[in-house]
Amino acid sequence: MRIIRQGMVVLTLAALSACASQGSKPAATRPDDLADLPRSAPPGSLKDPKHDNLNAVLWSQTSAEYRALAAQAFNQAARTLAVAKADPQFSALPASEQGTPPADAPLALITDIDETVLDSSAFNADIIQNPIDPALPPAEAHKQFDQRWNDWVAQREAIAMPGAVSFLKQAEAAGVKVFYITNRKDPEKEETCNNLVQAGLPLADCASQVLTRNDAEGRPKEKGSRRKAVAAGHRVVLLLGDNLGDFADGIYTSLDSRSQLVDAQSSWWGERWIILPNPMYGSWEEVLGKIDNDAASPTYGVEQERRRLLKARTLRGVDWWQGPLKIEKKSN
Repeated sequence: MRIIRQGMVVLTLAALSACASQGSKPAATRPDDLADLPRSAPPGSLKDPKHDNLNAVLWSQTSAEYRALAAQAFNQAARTLAVAKADPQFSALPASEQGTPPADAPLALITDIDETVLDSSAFNADIIQNPIDPALPPAEAHKQFDQRWNDWVAQREAIAMPGAVSFLKQAEAAGVKVFYITNRKDPEKEETCNNLVQAGLPLADCASQVLTRNDAEGRPKEKGSRRKAVAAGHRVVLLLGDNLGDFADGIYTSLDSRSQLVDAQSSWWGERWIILPNPMYGSWEEVLGKIDNDAASPTYGVEQERRRLLKARTLRGVDWWQGPLKIEKKSN
């Protein structure tokens, strides 16, 4: 999926220890008072935003658990293809997107790109190491982010996800055509295709197999219209992605509705829909951290702080607004 950074909430033991040593509640503004957060608050008044994503990126890049989850996903995907080839009624799309394909329709699978078959975590690491100036106006900060992303795409430095190359080559050898639906935009398409090929992923025709985003041409952020385009000529038997939007539309709503969408298709997860782990970014952030438009905050740093305050109230387990964590010993 197209990468969007929106500052993740980090709750550290160091912060809790500091509160305990001072014997007082945190000085941060309570979430209920967000409307009164000073517009002139210094960018570092909560916590330096450039470190918010550190654990997520490190886990993605270094943990054996991440590799194990990727292997698990592609192993299950291979089993799904075997089932799909033997069952002419098998489809990974609801009827509203798949329609009724002819019995002899060629088979296809649809996969996302970033954090699904290409590992783009190096870009996220660069944002941590070289953060965008928090004193910039939000519009300028977003512009700089987009330019840095475009430059990074042009360098073609994303590497293949563990297991992705062998699985997609296996799929193509079995007669299942691979389509890449990504929220990278049209100007990034050529270099994206070059990166896919360079990483060893199967791609015979960039023009038809890679479906990028173009709002003006009916290819918006939600991917349903592009899934339908693939389904018009194929029976789609597998979806792969790291974000809920890689499988269904209507995801930019609320926590409850997103959970209901997942539950409604519970039998498809791990069977027709294979999701890979991505703690670094995604549509879940946008639902947690909805804030006013850019004009509401004079600087990028204040915008990030407001977003993190909004996200903080979704945390479970520790009510850090009320003070440090208290641990009571149980009596024998």
